[in-house]
Amino acid sequence: MFSILIPTFNNLEYLKICIKSIYKNSAFNHQIIVHANIGSDGTIDFLKKNNITHTYTNYNAGICEGINMASKKAIKDFILYSHDDFYF
Repeated sequence: MFSILIPTFNNLEYLKICIKSIYKNSAFNHQIIVHANIGSDGTIDFLKKNNITHTYTNYNAGICEGINMASKKAIKDFILYSHDDFYF
């Protein structure tokens, strides 16, 4: 259904809540793609451990660059932009 693009900047605890809410509150098989700016708070390890598609920069690429990188991995028909502190 949707490729959900989520940029994050060392905000792992909120990102976990956001992703969990997508799984909990939707019956559809959405693709989740996270762009991690820096990710020094354990974000990269979390994404790898949970098999979540992601892109990464070791600097603060900002929202535009991060979302553009993440969008290249989208495979669903529609793209939905989210923030890491959204609850679905």
